[in-house]
Amino acid sequence: MAKTKRTWHPNFIKYMEEIIHHPNYKGLPIQKNKGHWIWIAPKNSPVGKQRLAWCQNKAIELNFPIQPGVYAKVMREIHPTKEKVCQTCGKSMSIYYFYPSTHLVKAIDKVFHKTYSETTHISKIWDDLLTFAPKQTVIDFFVNYAKLDLGNKPVSKENIIENMEFLCREKGGKCLGPGAMSNFPDRFDGFHTYNRCCRAKQDKGRSKDNLKSYTKDRRAFEYWSDGNIHAANCFMGSSRFAGTSADHIGPISLGFIHDPRYIRPMKSNENSSKRDRLLLKDIFTILDIEKKTKIFPMSWFSKEIWNNIKCHKDELTQNNIEQYQRILKQNRTNFMFILWQILERNKKLGRSFLVNTFLAPKMEHFNYSYTFDCDGNITQKKSRHKTERSSDEFKQLVQIAIKAIYDFQQKENRNLKNDLNNSELQAVEQLCQAISEKSLNAKTQFEQLMCNIQHRLLKKI
Repeated sequence: MAKTKRTWHPNFIKYMEEIIHHPNYKGLPIQKNKGHWIWIAPKNSPVGKQRLAWCQNKAIELNFPIQPGVYAKVMREIHPTKEKVCQTCGKSMSIYYFYPSTHLVKAIDKVFHKTYSETTHISKIWDDLLTFAPKQTVIDFFVNYAKLDLGNKPVSKENIIENMEFLCREKGGKCLGPGAMSNFPDRFDGFHTYNRCCRAKQDKGRSKDNLKSYTKDRRAFEYWSDGNIHAANCFMGSSRFAGTSADHIGPISLGFIHDPRYIRPMKSNENSSKRDRLLLKDIFTILDIEKKTKIFPMSWFSKEIWNNIKCHKDELTQNNIEQYQRILKQNRTNFMFILWQILERNKKLGRSFLVNTFLAPKMEHFNYSYTFDCDGNITQKKSRHKTERSSDEFKQLVQIAIKAIYDFQQKENRNLKNDLNNSELQAVEQLCQAISEKSLNAKTQFEQLMCNIQHRLLKKI
């Protein structure tokens, strides 16, 4: 399938030139190719690593502690205009949290019977509300909705909006969002190329339909994760996570399981800053949970790496944890490539093998409803009442999982390729042949192949 090349808006190209040549970004690495600036540089690329080093030095210069979220803080601080132009439509939006969430838009509509766009600046919404509602009513609404404590500050539009913005940017509040999400070092200026105005269109994973399904975490099937997936989804949708974001202590994008025991509430901004980082303190939390619950925290295709981490737990530092993170990411890339090869070489037989061997067994957990304690341990399990909608779940989840294999191969700007050696590629050929012959040993061959790949990668530690 051919990739669709995105057209960059002239306003964005002008914005790029202004930012690149602004003194605030002096020394921040960027390259040219055939006369065009290469705005994007993945964090694991040489330029991406140089950008990270530059930003860390800038953080020290600004007296910002080096901790999760510091890159966004630095790039926001040095941005000369605090307004970013959208690559897609050319519209400028603030890099601060000044735009209403879906829930705030609904709350305003319910109280004032007026509907606003999620791309309308909160200041403009305030001014418009004053044209038909008393000032005190507007003040009371925002103070109560955002649960503000203004302290000794005067009760004014400026102070209320300033406090709302700070709560959402720094404390995980959810009533306002930024015009452009942080994305450093991938983007030179530190922000996604498309703004809030075009995010749902450009980022399919953030479409309204997909966002509605986030408590049914589709990523667990996109990443072919193990664990009690249905219980994890139920736990994420429980009151335990009210006003917070669900954090996988071990990121499922690195091969950890999607299971309620390994999920904890976290402030949205902190979760966004963490992304897929593997932290030393989290490793020890996972080790403790595994010891208490006897539930293996890693999906089958990465289990050898986790076992190696456990064997060396007394020698772990953040530095070698980052090495483990890199090989976990490489291992999942290799795994997804093999899944793709199985589908490409075997068509219907390959799909049938993957679905029946790895997806169908997961559906047993979907036959039940669950209740939990505060740590995600299942305290009660009951047979689930089946509805027409729930009976379609397996079909929908299979579609998500299969589509993710192809998407993984076709995704633009992918900076990590499979690194299978000749003997491993030959083993993939043999695996595909076994699948085409409907061999009962195909699953064992696949497991052994992934085991061999992990042991090779572990030699890099």
